[in-house]
Amino acid sequence: MNAPGPARPDCAAPPADPAASRRPLPPDACDSHVHVFGPQADYPLDGRRDYTPHVCTLDDYRRVMRALGLARAVLIQPSVYGVDNRALLDALDAGGDALRGVAVPPPELGDAGLRDMHARGVRGIRLNLVNPQVLAEDDAVRLCRRAAGLGLDWHLQVQLRLQRGPGAVDALRALARRAAVPLVLDHMGRPEPDAHAGALLDFFATGACWIKLSAPYRSSRLPYPHADLAPLARALAGARPDRLLWGSDWPHTEQAAGTPRAADLADLLHDWIPDAAALRATCVDNPARLYGF
Repeated sequence: MNAPGPARPDCAAPPADPAASRRPLPPDACDSHVHVFGPQADYPLDGRRDYTPHVCTLDDYRRVMRALGLARAVLIQPSVYGVDNRALLDALDAGGDALRGVAVPPPELGDAGLRDMHARGVRGIRLNLVNPQVLAEDDAVRLCRRAAGLGLDWHLQVQLRLQRGPGAVDALRALARRAAVPLVLDHMGRPEPDAHAGALLDFFATGACWIKLSAPYRSSRLPYPHADLAPLARALAGARPDRLLWGSDWPHTEQAAGTPRAADLADLLHDWIPDAAALRATCVDNPARLYGF
């Protein structure tokens, strides 16, 4: 009996020829949210996944880096690999000091394994509350506290969908206290565009978390340039430019009808953050501090 072949991708591939951004990002800019996917024969996909990606390697992404003039990037463990971080770690090994990573370690990983991840460039743990939850919140908290106890300067990165009202922000505040490490929110917290953002802005203004201006197409109800998210993005930039990050979310998974251009997403930053010093903080200084470049 023949073994089953590779699962077919069920979402669109990123553009084959990355375009250059119209307005360049500052020198030494960092893309703080990237995924890589290797051949399924080498890196099997988790059976609990809710999408099947195309093969999108570090070499493919390096073409995006050249087109956008990026010097650094942060690789994020995608949900489709569960707690198998081999694709991420192999890419970190190949990328050297220009790359950092955010992993999803298995809860039983020992201290030596955490130290090995750190030596290879991992600087955080991802808790994904949107896609299948392959790492429970309590396990993520325990891993964060163990990493801190080992002297590793890690953070907890959370993907969630913020709901109306303060309830979700209160839960984030409690999570940050429990984990006792810096807290980073993916994709602006994936807010509802017409929801009141006061609770999130108040929480962010205290410096209690970092926020990635990434993947607006995952929350917006409008096509590019996603004008319904611009007020929140500008308010975040005005509140704490020292706690903002930017990420392309390449290769833009789960988009069935077509993927955005990374250059267009980079260009949005100039509209959201017109101040040159705040733009440099978001793209260069903040990721250098958080990820240890």
